[in-house]
Parts: sequence; structure tokens; C-alpha cells
Amino acid sequence: GGPHLDLLRRLSHWLMQQPDLEEEALRMFANGHELTVQRQTMADSVTDVTLTSPSGATRTLVLDPVEAGVWRKSFDANEMGLWRATDGKLTALINIGPANPREFTEVTSTPDVLSALANATGGDARRLDNGNGTEMPRVVPVRSTDTFKGGDWIGLKMRDASVVRGIGVLPIFTGLLGMLLLLGSLALTWAREGR
Repeated sequence: GGPHLDLLRRLSHWLMQQPDLEEEALRMFANGHELTVQRQTMADSVTDVTLTSPSGATRTLVLDPVEAGVWRKSFDANEMGLWRATDGKLTALINIGPANPREFTEVTSTPDVLSALANATGGDARRLDNGNGTEMPRVVPVRSTDTFKGGDWIGLKMRDASVVRGIGVLPIFTGLLGMLLLLGSLALTWAREGR
């Protein structure tokens, strides 16, 4: 009997530092472009929260009490990017919008981005499909040359970084020795199980 299961559960949550169970917490939530800052505390009042937008502009938020121990304020986030909220002791971060907006600045597929680097090193950047079917080039191993491309082939430089000189096979259990070890382990297991 007793409350040991409940105490053990709370102790394990406390040791794992689960943020949902912290009594002092500053959280930020996003729903579309609406940003919510929430402060949870055991105290009777909270300090103002300093909010930093992705452009670096700061403003002060006065949180409104929602329920016992919880203060909250919602507003429209007019910028996309990483928002930061702090009350001096606690800090919360949230991203509004896509995770990496630079990926979406140019989404057209083109070999032009890599062609300068590829040509400078003797390589090539080309399309496999020009809209009239897949034209797959042959992949050819090349040892020593300055050109790794051709009309219908692409070369891969063979570096010979490692050389396999041979393979040796040594069986662990051979013949009579293996049979004796196997039978001995079976006999030991049978004898122990029979007790």
C-alpha cells in the first residue's frame, strides 16, 4: 500500500526534466501567424516578457492572467523566422513559417548552380532528363586524367585508398572439437534445468 507508485512516477518525471511538468515555465505556441506567449509559475505575479522578432526588434509584453498560475498573451506575428521571448530567467524560442526559408528562394531545378565548380575541377553537371526521356550516361572508372566527362559518359576517379590483399577464413568450431563443445554445453544446460 501507500503512495509509492505516484511518488515514483513524479520522481521519474522530475529526474527526466520533462518541460510539461515544470512548475516554472515560459512557452510559446504558434497557430498560423498567431503567436501565444504563456508563463506558468507558482508565484502570485509574473514579470513582463521581452519579445525579440526575427529582424531584431524588441517589444515588451504584459501577460494577462488566464487561470491560477498561468499568464498568457496572444498577438499576430508579422514576421517569419525565429522569435525569442525572455522574462530574465526563462527563455523560449519558436519558429514561424517554413523551417528553412532559404531553401524556398529558388526552387527551380537547374545544373547552372554547380556547373562552374564542376567545370573547374574537370567534372560536369548535367540533366539526366531533358523532357524527351531519360538519357543515363555510362559511369566509367577513371584512374588518372584531368577530364571526368564525355559525350555519353561520366567518370568516377578511382583513388585506390584501400587495397584488399587477401581474405582468410578460420572456422571456430571444426570437427571433433566443435562437436564436443556443442554436446558439452547441451549436457550442462540439461543438468542445470533438471535441478
